[in-house]
Amino acid sequence: MNAVVDTIQLSPDQLADLAALLERTSTNRNLGWLSATLTGVDVLQESANQIGDTKALAQALVKLLVDKGVVGDAIALLQREFPNNLYLLAGLGAVLNKERLDNDNLQALLNRYEPFFNSADFQRMLPRVRSTVCAVAAGRKLLGTGFLVGPAHVLTNFHVLRPYLKLAANGMDYEQNADGKEICCVFDYRTEPPPRLDDAAIEDSRVVVVRAADQWLVHARKQLPDDGTAKAPPKVDTEYDYVLIELARPVGQKPARVGGGALRGWLTLPTKCDFLGERKVVLFQHPGGAAQQFAIGDFSQLDPSATRVWYRVSSAHGSSGGAAVGANGELLALHNAEVDSPPGPPEKVNQGVRIDLIADDLQNIAKKWKPPPPADQHPLAFWSLNDSLASPKPIIGRQAFREAVVRMMSPEAERVLTVLGEFGTFVGFSLSLLQRTLGSLVPIARFTPQNMGVMTPPEFLDAILDQLGIERDPDDPMPMSAPPTETVERWLAIYLPKWLARQLARHEKKRPGVFPAWVAIDVTTPKNAAPLWAKGLRDLVTAMFGARDAGQTVDVPQLRWLLMSTVPLPLGTVKFVEENLLNDPRYAEDFATCMTIAWKTIDKEVENPESVFATIAEITLEEIEGLPRKVLAQKAARMVKIARGK
Repeated sequence: MNAVVDTIQLSPDQLADLAALLERTSTNRNLGWLSATLTGVDVLQESANQIGDTKALAQALVKLLVDKGVVGDAIALLQREFPNNLYLLAGLGAVLNKERLDNDNLQALLNRYEPFFNSADFQRMLPRVRSTVCAVAAGRKLLGTGFLVGPAHVLTNFHVLRPYLKLAANGMDYEQNADGKEICCVFDYRTEPPPRLDDAAIEDSRVVVVRAADQWLVHARKQLPDDGTAKAPPKVDTEYDYVLIELARPVGQKPARVGGGALRGWLTLPTKCDFLGERKVVLFQHPGGAAQQFAIGDFSQLDPSATRVWYRVSSAHGSSGGAAVGANGELLALHNAEVDSPPGPPEKVNQGVRIDLIADDLQNIAKKWKPPPPADQHPLAFWSLNDSLASPKPIIGRQAFREAVVRMMSPEAERVLTVLGEFGTFVGFSLSLLQRTLGSLVPIARFTPQNMGVMTPPEFLDAILDQLGIERDPDDPMPMSAPPTETVERWLAIYLPKWLARQLARHEKKRPGVFPAWVAIDVTTPKNAAPLWAKGLRDLVTAMFGARDAGQTVDVPQLRWLLMSTVPLPLGTVKFVEENLLNDPRYAEDFATCMTIAWKTIDKEVENPESVFATIAEITLEEIEGLPRKVLAQKAARMVKIARGK
């Protein structure tokens, strides 16, 4: 029997730190999902009778990942599915860098990043910029970093590709000195080992490898002699140390995930940068040919020539060509060197070439290329619940649901989403779609009709906390009944919701970044049957929705609610969003939208795609009996497999 070969090897200390990180940043349900996805074994179910705490569960999970040889796959999956858990992302970076994560170090890490991770702008920026950054390779060797500045154009340093350039006859410009097949850009390289760079690279599902075009050189400017040292010339002409590469295909116009969603996009070259005052700098890089990392530091100053930006950010050899951006994602510099004798405290200082000078130079010189407008992002344009082309799970419609879920993650939006549909047709898919829209790490507490028919109000609150992995405050026990001077109605509407709100707020201080979390309640019933609520449970739930009691509202900002029913529910004064699946389904149009996105994702072309796919849907619906969405989803999956020759 062959031994399992993992994609990454971690030391015992790193594995212990990984377990500690998962314990601090994940819920028990997340850990069970991770193990089931990668190993087929749900460690939460397997250990239900023996493990009662997240720490022990996380340790069991890490041991299972090691035994199955999928630690690297686990880290890659966590990095991809981190939308509301940026502390986890920072911690994974520290583990991979062999930075010990004992309590003090982890807290220091969180303190350093907290101002950014609590910023909605930063959270939106991080995955967008990461998707545009790539490792640059030539001669089958990783040499540096680059980033997309157009659908098919990557910017990197001149010195990264110097051996593949030659001086033109005019003695000023440069020409390419290698075929496009010698150079490639590797996107989504986020875990070790390094990707293959031979002809089989396309089979490495962890990464996207894009070859350079045959005529790949758009424009280049040479580097400054002794750049970053005291010997560097004080006067800089056009020694901006950059190369603009054209790729063989417009990877920036394709979704970054196989299942669709936001386009990979590109970073916009600014015509002017404001360097006045102090600011933060985030450097995205592939140091030493390693997996992508990001580091946060401080802007220091411009260099004496005013063509370089100096910043105190950790980097290494191989980071050349990285994207130095502000906290909101605006490009500041093309990273190119370390400064050996900076002014001020004896700290490590790095530098990048001002990106606005490069943009101005390209605008004036490079006739083959014009800066494109920003990418038109459609984050909700995903066509499948998963990222498998072998076994896709197409989504027919439900755009209103997706838009409502994303909008509700904002503090100012409604907190309740109701879905009305036919019994037995939509609940399971709605839960999967909720998780796909939120990302796999956003915790969701789930309740069935059976739960809602028998649970007492205290049992319901206990179940929410258990499913979300939240510890109770031992000094603040749940009020199990109404105080002697209060009514049962007030206990349900005020005392219990306030107690839950305190537990959530306490947990949020210990583990910031995990909220909002969701509670999904299924109260669907067969035809002509009314939803069954246990005594007092509906009053408790509607109170937590935000219903008023004698002018009082208990605020539970950490939770969002999905309520699925087969009949309209009386919610009183509660503000909510509704999706009614019984009203005017547009199956043909929804199928056409799904297939158009799928075709774009897998690089297939068809003339007038929406019209063609709508016709296919109409013919299919005429020939079948059964649930239209399910039948059309099966049709879409078959078409994708056939298109790929599978």
